[in-house]
Parts: sequence; structure tokens; C-alpha cells
Amino acid sequence: MFRKSRSSRVLILQNNEMMKRKVFIMMTVLLIPLGLMAQNLDDALRYSKLFYQGTARFNGMSGAFTALGGDLSAISLNPASAAVFRSTEFAVSPQLMFRNDWAGYTGTSSESRLTDFNIGQIGLVSALTLGEGSALKSLSVAYSYNRTNNFSQRTIVSGTSGASSMSDYWASLANGYYTDELEDNTSGGFMAYETWLIDTLSNSYTQYASVFSYYGEMDPAYGQQTERVIDNGGYTGEHTIAFGANVGNKLYLGAGFGITALSFTGHYTHTESDDADNVPDFVRFTYTDHFVASGSGLNFKLGAILKPIEAIRLGFSFTTPTVYRVTENYYSNLTSYFDGDTPSNPADDGDYEVSKDPMGYGYRVTTPYRINTGIAFQIGTMALVSADYEFVDYTSAKLSRGSDGYDFSMENEDIRSELRSAGNLRLGAEVRLGSVYFRGGLSHHGSSYSDGTLNEKADYNGYSAGIGYRQPGFFLDFSYAGLIHAENYLMYPDAWLETAVIDFNDKFITATVGLKF
Repeated sequence: MFRKSRSSRVLILQNNEMMKRKVFIMMTVLLIPLGLMAQNLDDALRYSKLFYQGTARFNGMSGAFTALGGDLSAISLNPASAAVFRSTEFAVSPQLMFRNDWAGYTGTSSESRLTDFNIGQIGLVSALTLGEGSALKSLSVAYSYNRTNNFSQRTIVSGTSGASSMSDYWASLANGYYTDELEDNTSGGFMAYETWLIDTLSNSYTQYASVFSYYGEMDPAYGQQTERVIDNGGYTGEHTIAFGANVGNKLYLGAGFGITALSFTGHYTHTESDDADNVPDFVRFTYTDHFVASGSGLNFKLGAILKPIEAIRLGFSFTTPTVYRVTENYYSNLTSYFDGDTPSNPADDGDYEVSKDPMGYGYRVTTPYRINTGIAFQIGTMALVSADYEFVDYTSAKLSRGSDGYDFSMENEDIRSELRSAGNLRLGAEVRLGSVYFRGGLSHHGSSYSDGTLNEKADYNGYSAGIGYRQPGFFLDFSYAGLIHAENYLMYPDAWLETAVIDFNDKFITATVGLKF
């Protein structure tokens, strides 16, 4: 198999006996300073976005409970919700999520489906009624766990690349480094070099080109079949402990704190195949990227609900930024295959592999503060309607305190320039017919990306419906909710890369069983 010279290293590999032998490279790649490698805007945003899940009543009304209170899941939004309770109440809510997504890339579309079962909510509240003559009518203490995001994803992006390759991106990372410097400065460039996907230009020791231009010897020849399979998993959830006070049945005050947890598995395989035989010798390469993140955090909450008249409730709450300490473990693998000059003779083919052993890194993520306001109208004993507005300033998210001392100044500047503040609107209604309740709702989550960026219009829109049955000692509720979202997706940074479009359609079925004492 003939390939372009690669300075002194290739002089050895061009030995005839070695070129006729299958070459297998398996080695551990030393990481570059980790703070420069893996953590970025995407990590901060992933843990900052919240899509509250809770009881079937909460979900059936699209979470519009800042002013209503009286629901265990509402305590995560507004701790004053705990003060609205008059007795002891327990509830648990198992949930099924169905996710469908469609990915379109260069005229080809792919559909994927997955199902996830979890406990969306569990909680307990107890109220202590005080004397009738006291302005302070009751005190409450509550615990509630709520899922706040579900990261489960199965997406296939597939199509024909007409203007770019991931190997071009690796060549750009390698530019400026001598070949013996790649291992310590750019893991992607080093792995691509070791698997012959990139090489130095013939007149340079520090400038690189990919196999798609035959290392700078010809015009780039694309048209390769590209497929990326994304398999992600995990969640964020919050354990809220809140204390409430009912003042004169007019003012409800609450304070509490949230103990948050995150778990995320990010995994994808990226394959490019020269099925049209546009590039000499090259057949295909496959890159696998896998990392697991876990962490816990803490925030504090203050809230109030005011009932100026019996028919109206006004709500307000403030949640401080959540500060997570995150630990990541990750590895990657790259394989390539070249077909030699002799047809039907595998002896001169090239089969290469580089693997990076699992490595770990720790850092801190600070999510934005959140302000929730709400208004609710009670229509006798027959119905109620409620509206919430939530403000989130995503530019205030930040990364910090890398375990190697890295301060993430460049990444935080990206956050400030590419993200923006956003408003989330939630609307809900409930109609009572005896012991049976019918519910519905709508929601809109504004895009977190600033104007002029790729996903400036990547909003989320939700809808919901539900039914419930209530008696003095117990209740049983069901809800069906959907969330629709579309985003543009780039498989790697490259000015010539065609954009993929991914449409997500999530459906949630929740059942709640509750007891009152």
C-alpha cells in the first residue's frame, strides 16, 4: 500500500515487510490539560436547563403552580407552597417517558425511539395547626423529590458528507505542532495521526491535511457516507426540604433548600466510509467518544403566596444558583482501515487503532438563579386557572475550579457571548365535577441561545392533559404531557460542515397515588 511519506516515522513504516503486515496500534494516550479539553458551554447548559416533572396533577397543568401551592411538586418551584397544606399528605408518582426523534442530514432522515421508566416525584408534607386566635395559623414542613430533566437520547444522524470530514477538524487541531508534540497537546490530532487519517504537508513539519485531500496532494474528495449514533442517558433531580408559615390565611411564606443530583452518560460513535472510492486507499474510520458525569449540588429558595381576596392568588419565588461539584470519567477510541494497492490481497491492507484509557476530572458548575412569578384565579369550587412566568439568565452560568487548577475563563466568555436570558411560560387549568377533576395546560420555554447563533430559535413547546379522582383520605391522578423541540446539530466544529436538524418529541405518562391524614 502506497501512502505519502510522513517524515522519519513513515520511513520506518515503509519497510516492505511492515507494509505487508496488518498493523495494530493499541496505546494509551496522555491527556492534554483536562480543563482545556472536555468541559465547555454544553456542559454548563445541560445542567442549567430544568423541565420540572412531578405529580400527575402538577404535570397535567403544565407545572403552573407558583401561585397555587398545595401540591407537593410545587414546593420545588415555590417553598411557600408548603404553607398552603392543612394536613399531612404523602404522594408518589411513577412515570413513563417515550422519546421519538427525527434527524435530517444532507437530505437523509433517520428516526429513533426509546422508553424510560422512573419515579418522577415522591414527597411528604405535614402541617401543624395553631390556635384560632393566633395570626400565625399553621406551620408546615415538607420534603419533595422531583425529576428536573431526563437526558435519555437515541439519535442516528446519517447522510452523505459533501464538504467536510471529522479528520479535517483533527488536522486543524494538530496545526502548529510537530508530530512528537501531538500527544501532549491535542489528543484528537494525535489519534488521527497515529491512524493515518492526517499527515503533515510535504513541505511542512507543523501543518497537516487529512486523508480526504490525500494529505495535501490533491483537491479534497468528499462524498463519504457519514453516520453518528448518539446514545445518552441520565437525569437531574432535586430533593427539596421546605418550611412554610400560614399568616392569617392571607399570606403564605416559605423557605427551603434543594439538594440536587445529576447523572449523565454521553456516548457516540462516528463513522465515515468511502463507499464511492473517492479517496485512494482509504476505506473507513470509526471514532467512539464516551464519558460519564456525576455530581451533587445545593441551592436555597425563598417564596411567598398572597391571597388578597378569596378568588385570586399571587406567587413569587427566588432560587439561588445551584452549585454542582461534577466528576467525569471518559475514554475514546479511533480505528481506521485502508485497502492496499493489491486487489483481493489483504496482506498489504492497513488496520489501525488507538485507544485512550479512562481518565477522570473534577470541576464546578454554577447554574443560573431562577425567578418565578404566578397568578391564579379560583372560580368558586368549580374551576381554577393559573399562569406562571419564570426568568432564567443563562449568561450567569459558569464553570470553575478544575481539579488541575484550570479557571475556564475562555469557556465562561463563550457562555456570556453565546447564551442569553430566557423566559418560560406555563399555563394550567382545572375543572371539578364532584370528585372528578379534569386538567389541561400549555408551556413555552424560550431558547437559551443568543441572537445570531445556530440555535437562537430552539424553543421548547409543551402541552398536557390530566384527570383525577379525590376523596377525603386519598387521591388518584393521571396525566399525559408532551414536549416538542427542534435544534441544529454540528457533529464537530468546521466552517464547511453541513448542519443536521434534530426534532425531538417527548411524551410523559404519569400516575400519582396520594394519601391524606
